[in-house]
Amino acid sequence: MSHIAVHYPVSIEIAGPLAMFARPDTGGTPTSYPVPTWSACKGIFESIAMLSSGDAWICPLLVEVCRPRGANGGSVRFQRYTTNYGGPLRKRDLVNSGSSMQLFATVLADVCYRLHGWVQSGDRREEGNTQHYLQDLFMRRLAQGRCYRTPSLGWRELTCSYWGIFREDMFEVDRDLNLTIPSMLRDVWSSAHGGHYAPRFDQNVKVQAGVLNFAK
Repeated sequence: MSHIAVHYPVSIEIAGPLAMFARPDTGGTPTSYPVPTWSACKGIFESIAMLSSGDAWICPLLVEVCRPRGANGGSVRFQRYTTNYGGPLRKRDLVNSGSSMQLFATVLADVCYRLHGWVQSGDRREEGNTQHYLQDLFMRRLAQGRCYRTPSLGWRELTCSYWGIFREDMFEVDRDLNLTIPSMLRDVWSSAHGGHYAPRFDQNVKVQAGVLNFAK
């Protein structure tokens, strides 16, 4: 895997005032993981560029948790968040009346991440280098400030305040941050394209010196 990653790497910096990467075990009052999940990172990459055919896709490799350059680090910030929910999990009388319900959550505040990935080939082999094409498409859109859909930090309503190339003069990796997450959702689907619902979890996930390495 590593020799392919050298040939077709992609990366992006994203930031925003709020982020939500929900822990499934927190139920109706969701709480965010302290860092993005693998599937959330995949979704962010795909918000910039993706191939609907599935001939190539971007596989997340690692996340770097960043802080403003020179600021104190070593921790993540959580805060309470309230929104109106209009989905199918409302009580029957609320559904019948067309009313929404208040949903309380615990989200991350003031986040900045650098996501690294590599373009992997899909299940089907088509003529031409689809990996190189997707890499080039991603990098061109990033340079132009274009996207496939608006990037968000977990929940769709939590859009990014910034997404683009690394801002080395403003942010740095938080080398003081070290965490262990006992169980963390990795992926929701059985395959990268066109799979069925089959959630997978990683155990004892570590953030070391501000870096979450999915390959480990």
